[in-house]
Amino acid sequence: MKWMKTVCAVVFSFSLWQSAAIAAPQQAHVSSTTLKAVFYSESLQKEMNVNVYLPPNYDAQDKYPVLYVLHSYKLNEDHWFKALNITKKADELITSGKIEPMIIVAPKIDNSFGVNSADHTGYVDGSGKPGDEGVLNAGKYEDYITKDVISYVDSHFNTIKSRNSRYIGGTSMGGFAALHIALRHPNLYSKVGGHSPALFVGKMWDVLEKMIYPTSTVRQENDPLALAASQKLNKLNIYLDCGDQDDFKEGTKKLSDILQAQKTKSFEFHTTPGGKHDDAYWSSQVENYLLFYGGFDRE
Repeated sequence: MKWMKTVCAVVFSFSLWQSAAIAAPQQAHVSSTTLKAVFYSESLQKEMNVNVYLPPNYDAQDKYPVLYVLHSYKLNEDHWFKALNITKKADELITSGKIEPMIIVAPKIDNSFGVNSADHTGYVDGSGKPGDEGVLNAGKYEDYITKDVISYVDSHFNTIKSRNSRYIGGTSMGGFAALHIALRHPNLYSKVGGHSPALFVGKMWDVLEKMIYPTSTVRQENDPLALAASQKLNKLNIYLDCGDQDDFKEGTKKLSDILQAQKTKSFEFHTTPGGKHDDAYWSSQVENYLLFYGGFDRE
C-alpha cells in the first residue's frame, strides 16, 4: 500500500511539473500563461516561491529573453503580477508589436534587500518577530537571485541564456536589490531598472543599516550609490524613475547625478509630477518599464 501511495504522489507531482514546465499543445498557449512554482534554494536552504509569465504563442518560438522583477518591502512574488498588473500590460504590448515576446519572472525575495547578509538564513534581531510583516530576512539572498533563480528558470523554461537577453528591475526595496545586483553583476544582466528605489542618503533604520551596511567596506560593496561610482558600467542599460512626491526622491536623484557622469551603454532618468511611493504610481508606469526592457526601438 505504501508503494502505491508513493507512485501516486510521483505521478501527481510529475503531472503538475509537466503542466508548468513543459510546453503544452499549441492550442493551450495561444494566450499567455501565468504559473506559480515552488523550488528549493541551495543558497537559502529553503523552498521559495516564484511566479512566471509565459508570453502568448509560447510554443511558436524556441527561446525568449527574461525579465526578472523584484517586489517591495513587506510584499511578495504576487506584487508585480497582481497589484501592478504587469502580465496584462505585457499581453497588450506584445500583441500590438510594441515589445518583444518575453518571459517575466517574479521571485519572492522576502524582506532581504537582495544582499548577502548572513551565511545562514534567518531573521534580523530587533526587526520584529518571525511572521511579522516587516521583519527583516538575513541570508544569502544575492546568491539566491543571481544563481538559484536564474538556474531554475533557465532549466525549466525556453530562455535565452545570455546577459544580452536577461533584464532585472524592481520597486522600492526591489529597486534597491535590482540595482545592487545588476551593478555588481553586469556580466549577468544587460538592462536594469530602479523604480522608486529605496536608496538611503541620510539617517536610516539602524537595524536595517546593520544588516545591509554592517561596515563601511561592505557599504561600498552593497550600496548602489557607491557601486555606480566604482563599477564599469559601459555595457549596462539603466533606467531610473520616481515621482516628485516620493520619499526616496533625494537618493534617486543623487544616483542619477552619479550615473550621468559615468559611461553606460544607456541611461535615462524620469520624474513624474504628483507621483508617490505607491502602487498607484508604479502601475501608471508599467508600460514605460516594459518599453524600456523589451521595446524594439531600445535595441
